[in-house]
Amino acid sequence: MDTSIKALHHNLAEWLAGPSGAICLHVLLILVLFVLVDFSPRPDEPHAIEVTYVDVPDIEIDLPPPAPLPLPSLEVLDPDWTPLQPPDFSAEVVAAPNVADFTPPDLTPPPLSALTISPAISPLIVRNLTAGQLRQRLGAAGHAAAGQRYGGDHWEHAEAAVKRALEWLRLNQNPDGSWGTVDREAYAGLGLLTFLAHGETTASALYGNTVRRALHYLLARQNDAGEFAPTDTTGGTYSQAICVYAVSEAYGMTRIPSLRPAMEQGVQVILKGQQVGGGFDYRFAQGERRDTSLGAWCMQAMKAAYIAGADNAGLKSAMNLAAADLKAVQRDDGRFYYTGRKSRATDSLTAAAVLGLQLMGHGRTAAVRRGLDALHNARCDWRNPPAWPMYAWYYMAQAKFHQGGSNWRQWNNQFVPACIGSQNPDGSWVSAGLALLSGTTGRENYHPVYSTTLAALSLQVYYRLLPTFLPIDKQKVGIESDDDIQIEIL
Repeated sequence: MDTSIKALHHNLAEWLAGPSGAICLHVLLILVLFVLVDFSPRPDEPHAIEVTYVDVPDIEIDLPPPAPLPLPSLEVLDPDWTPLQPPDFSAEVVAAPNVADFTPPDLTPPPLSALTISPAISPLIVRNLTAGQLRQRLGAAGHAAAGQRYGGDHWEHAEAAVKRALEWLRLNQNPDGSWGTVDREAYAGLGLLTFLAHGETTASALYGNTVRRALHYLLARQNDAGEFAPTDTTGGTYSQAICVYAVSEAYGMTRIPSLRPAMEQGVQVILKGQQVGGGFDYRFAQGERRDTSLGAWCMQAMKAAYIAGADNAGLKSAMNLAAADLKAVQRDDGRFYYTGRKSRATDSLTAAAVLGLQLMGHGRTAAVRRGLDALHNARCDWRNPPAWPMYAWYYMAQAKFHQGGSNWRQWNNQFVPACIGSQNPDGSWVSAGLALLSGTTGRENYHPVYSTTLAALSLQVYYRLLPTFLPIDKQKVGIESDDDIQIEIL
C-alpha cells in the first residue's frame, strides 16, 4: 500500500512537472484570478487609458498589375436609336486676320532650372533629370497614379478614349493653328486646354507642334488692348475668357516668357469687364444683368492666371468679389440662378457656380455644400440628355471630383462608360444635345470640336494636371539645390 501511494505521488509530481500539468496549473490560476479580482470601475475614480504612439515604417509592397478590364458595353439600348450625326462643317476655312502677317515668337520652354511651378500629384524629389526625362517621368507615372487613385475601374479606358480624341484634334487642326469654322478663338482655347490637360506642351514629342501652332494662332489674334476676340459681342466675351484660361495654363506649365504678357493683358480685359457686384455680363456690360455661365469661364481664367503668377493689380480681390456675386444668386434649395432671381436655375448652372466657388477658394463653404447637395441625383443619360449636356457634364465632372467620396465615384461610374460608349470611331464626339428636338434651347448644334474637347476634358479631370486645380493660396515651387528639383504634385 505504501508502495502504491509513493508511486502515485511520484507519477503526480512528474505530471505536474510536465507540459500538461503546467498548462492545467496556469488555467487554474487564471480562474482563481477571475474570481478574486473585481473588474467593476470605482464610481469615485475616472477612467484612465494609456495610449502609446508607435512609428510604423513605410513598407513597399509589390502588387501584381491589374487584370485587363472589360470595355464598357456599346450596346444600343433602344433598337430604333441611331448614332447622332454632326452638322455639315465642310465650308472652307479662311485664314483669320493678323495670323498671316504674324511673326511667331519662340515658344521653346526654358530650362528646367528656370521653372518655378509645375503641375503635379504628390511631393517628390527627382534627381539629375533633364527636362525631357522629367516630363516623360511625370507623364507616365503621374497619369497612372492619378488614374488609379481617382478614376477607379474606368481610367484605362478613359485614357484610351482621350488619346483617340487628341489624335482627332491633331488631324483636324486648321493650317493656321485654329479649329472649326466659326468662333475659332474659343475652339483654339478649348483645343489647347485639352492637350495641356494631358500634359502635352510645345516640347511634347507627339503633339508639340499642335500645341505650338495653337499658341501661335492665339498670340496672333490678340490685339493691343489684350482682346483675343472682339468683346463687344456675346461670343467674344466667352472667347476672351477661354483664351485667357488656355494661355495662362500654358504659361503656368511651361514658363515660356512670351506667354506672360499675353496672359496678363488678356486677364486685364476680364478685370476691366467685371461689374461692381463681382459678376460678368455679355460684352462685359456694366448694367444690372449678370451671367452665371460667363462668370464661370471668367473665374477659371482668373484662377489660372493667378496660379501662374500674373501680376495684375486687384486680381485676388476680383476673385473674391466674383465668389460673392455667385453666393448672392443661390436659391434656398441650393441651386444657382442663371442671371437674377427671376431666371432659371438648372443643374448645369449650379455645377458651373459650384466649380467657380471651389476654384475661388470657397470649396468648404455652406454655399458649395448646398449646391453639391442639389446635384446629388444628377445623372448622365446620353440618349435623354438635359439642355446643354456637354456643358453641364463638363462642370459636373469637375465639381463632383472636387467633392470626392461616394458622390464622385457614383458620377464617375455612370459618366465614363456612357461617354466612352458614345465616342465616334474616329475619336470625336458629337453633342448628346442633338438628340433633343430641333429648335430646342440647349441643343448644342455646334462643331464637333466643341463636344470633343468638353468630353475629353471631362474624362481627364482626375489627372489634375492643369495648375488651375492648385489651391488659391498655393505658393510657387522653387529650386532646392543644383541637384535636387522639387516638383509638387497636388
